[in-house]
Amino acid sequence: MTRLTRLLCLSCFLLSIPLELGSQDRAHDLAGKAAAQHPASCPNSGMTLQICHDKFPDGCSASRRPSYDAYLDFLKDQDPGPSVPSVKDLAASDFSDLESTLPKTLRSANHATFARRFANLGEGNIHTVVAYLYFAEDTAKGIPGKPAVSETCNCKLTAPDTFDYHLGLGFNSALAASARSNHPKPGDSSFAPLEKDSVVAEMTPFTRHPKWTFDRVTVLQGKQVKVVGQLMVDNIHFNSKDDCKFPSANPSCWRSTVWEIHPITQFYVCNAPGGCTVSSPDADWTSLDTMP
Repeated sequence: MTRLTRLLCLSCFLLSIPLELGSQDRAHDLAGKAAAQHPASCPNSGMTLQICHDKFPDGCSASRRPSYDAYLDFLKDQDPGPSVPSVKDLAASDFSDLESTLPKTLRSANHATFARRFANLGEGNIHTVVAYLYFAEDTAKGIPGKPAVSETCNCKLTAPDTFDYHLGLGFNSALAASARSNHPKPGDSSFAPLEKDSVVAEMTPFTRHPKWTFDRVTVLQGKQVKVVGQLMVDNIHFNSKDDCKFPSANPSCWRSTVWEIHPITQFYVCNAPGGCTVSSPDADWTSLDTMP
């Protein structure tokens, strides 16, 4: 075999590799850094969102002996940017399948143990979800009966613009129609079914675009949206209290899976009268960045 023939064969082989497999470098690159992430203590003063992002990429805690999941915070603090391409579209069945892969030994602070395993499933890669926006919550405001709780991934900052926007995505058109008509909020009887059926997506404070205000997001409740962002497992919620797919889940559980889109890098709203699908042209979608 000549050198030219070998090169041609190699080129054909590389072209035959599926896009998702060839785009997993980001997922495995992040997984390769898992062991290097360690809990840290936040300074007593002088912390800003920029310092948090630059100096504490794996978060920090007010505790002198922090024990939070540093690799989880490292994933939450990622800033992929909108130019990083999506490698796969995710439907309701995909999230159900992903949930079924979670090891029984996963706990609230051992994410790094499964970093390579989750990377093989796509954690860390950018994915696209076409769904309905069931609800949006500004976690800085808390919910009825539960005050806002600052997070280690945001360096325990407490200013209003240092909290995540928690979005509930879903695939049930009937639930979406109800959300669109009634605009239920936390505490309303019609809000719990939306939560239980939701996939969580997060707009993080450092990565939010200037026009991604809470008011502009929450008015879209019940509408069809396209969300692009990083796939990850929020293992803090892998328990019967939070995860409705967890064995013997409590009746008060509030999410359909611990797999999330976090952070969100792009956000679109369907403008086609007949609705949108993953194959809809770009003209059928309006970016939140350009909405009036």
